[in-house]
Amino acid sequence: MKCIPVSLILLFCSLFSSYSRSVVRIDDRIPAGNIVFEKIVNDTVYVHQDLRGAEKDWFYWAFRVRGAQGRKLTFVFTKSDVVGRRGPVVSLDKGKTYDYLASKGAGKRIFTYTFPEEASEVWFYECFPYTPKMWDSFMKTSGKGKYEKEVLCKSRKGRKVPYYRISSGGEDSKLSVVITSRHHCSEAPATYVAEGLTSAFLEDSELGVWLRENVDLTVVPFVDMDGVIDGDQGKWRPPHDHNRDYTEFLYPETKALSALIKEIHPDIFLDFHNPTLGTRYIFSPLCDKPAPKEDAFAAYVEKYQEGGLNYKTSKDLPFGVSWNTSKNFKDGLSVKQWVLYNTEDIQVCRTFEIPFTYAGKTRVYPDNLRKFGHGIARAIKALEEE
Repeated sequence: MKCIPVSLILLFCSLFSSYSRSVVRIDDRIPAGNIVFEKIVNDTVYVHQDLRGAEKDWFYWAFRVRGAQGRKLTFVFTKSDVVGRRGPVVSLDKGKTYDYLASKGAGKRIFTYTFPEEASEVWFYECFPYTPKMWDSFMKTSGKGKYEKEVLCKSRKGRKVPYYRISSGGEDSKLSVVITSRHHCSEAPATYVAEGLTSAFLEDSELGVWLRENVDLTVVPFVDMDGVIDGDQGKWRPPHDHNRDYTEFLYPETKALSALIKEIHPDIFLDFHNPTLGTRYIFSPLCDKPAPKEDAFAAYVEKYQEGGLNYKTSKDLPFGVSWNTSKNFKDGLSVKQWVLYNTEDIQVCRTFEIPFTYAGKTRVYPDNLRKFGHGIARAIKALEEE
């Protein structure tokens, strides 16, 4: 029997290795996926976020990688700085669990990941995702008949946009609270805060019973439903995004939400957002004419906050400072401004900006985001009882 020449064996190994490298597949076919794949050269993958017509750069992305078992790949984003301080969040079980890559091997436009041998599919997100299916699961698990689900409207793509009401019924004199999130669909961590606040109303604790007996809560968790599901940036969408549409009302959601708010006439309105990628503290951008109980409520949030995210009223951004000027709203009013200007006797009208990765030295995770929201519910109780 003839021996196979070593050179032929090496050639075969080389061809097999090249074939193995060619089967790595990168796409956005995951919940809220967003990526443009450019090319792969050896062990370096070149990609960029899909702006989908946005007029300005923004940083949301999410994609999956298949067929990279056992390989160490470096991902380079070619357009702008889009990688957080802890790198992406990573899921090895198709979205059941996530954790940070951690800072090692990550820069503002680059991260490196060694794929486990058994990992045939890995999901990468710019931040912890929050989808409508996740909200539905939360409500069904925690709600136990304590809420009513209704349809705000249908989106431009024909999707039903839900909202939720939580109350034990009774007197019309109850405190009325409306909360919203995802005017910018890329701002998923904000919805964890909305969940945490909502959970306080659903729990069978002394706090939960008090809240249901004394407060009517209305929650619109996904104002830009199409963007949330499709994985858009949302920010800077032309001619303007959802949170600049409270002048023209081009989107079905903003028109329907404004009508709902007029019907409810809330005492407290809270809208949850995320700021730029590098911001490291929670803050509220203030309006030019704050509602009468703004300062008291903010002080209660600082006092009763949970989760260790270290909100301080001193970090709030006054109107007229930095980007928080009338120029920032030249394309139209934000929801907070519209509610403040169109709701007589409103007591609190506030946006909270929640950082993506760090709040001070504390890493931002879903659990401490939920706890921060829960603490806001305690602040609502304190404000009502003062």
